[in-house]
Amino acid sequence: MPKVNNTKLNKAIFAVAFTLSCLTMNSDTFRLYLGSHSIWFILWRFFLIIGVLSIITLQIQNETDFISKTVQIVLLSITPLLIFDYYVTQISGSLFLFKVWWIAYIMVAGLTVFSVLTIVKAKNYKLFYNRFWHSFTPLYIFTLIIGFLRTPNTKLTTNFKLGQGTFLMLKAILKNPNIDFEPYLLFVGNVIIFLPLPFIISSFIKKIKPYQLALIGIIVPFIAEGYQYFFKCGDVDIDDIVLNWLGYFIGLIIYLIIKKRLLKASE
Repeated sequence: MPKVNNTKLNKAIFAVAFTLSCLTMNSDTFRLYLGSHSIWFILWRFFLIIGVLSIITLQIQNETDFISKTVQIVLLSITPLLIFDYYVTQISGSLFLFKVWWIAYIMVAGLTVFSVLTIVKAKNYKLFYNRFWHSFTPLYIFTLIIGFLRTPNTKLTTNFKLGQGTFLMLKAILKNPNIDFEPYLLFVGNVIIFLPLPFIISSFIKKIKPYQLALIGIIVPFIAEGYQYFFKCGDVDIDDIVLNWLGYFIGLIIYLIIKKRLLKASE
């Protein structure tokens, strides 16, 4: 009986696990694992994806080229499927928030692999870095579009008093952790929505300077909220801007650390 090649087996397991992680939903169309459940079940799926992909990625951490190509193929294949479902089939759920959870699962799957290879300082890291963020970009752009680019003159609410908008979601979560998943999504989502942006920009603009990235981080949330304000669509909230800044600058700090310790070393 031929001996099974462990490396090939682990590669196959990684490809299957990453694909299935990116197909995880919280839909009212399905039941069981893909079905809509309480916030604790939703969080459990996130932890499951993070745990499984971390272990499997560690098993093949030296296969950077294979990992980057697999992630690239899956992300670039899943994103058109997600867009088609959003506008046509809607198997990911009947409500907007169900669709956002699918995006969140895909992002967590990708960022888990990225984090593991960053922590272990994988070989050919710069190649992986650029491939990952280039393939992540279409999904990210679509997320920004559905999050901010709304139909003009549809609905406008405003809050210019710090702590009286999205920050109330955090208060509601702390008061009742079993609350519906919408407050979790709105509060955490506003923190992480711009966190990947420094990485994406740096993958396309190689010689961009830290102060330029910082200026972009200050301006972009104003552009997002300003569009909604001037075109009278969406919820303009000073809390959102603060949370957007927080997420962006967390991402910027992480990027600068990676640049110093890994990207420069691989040049």
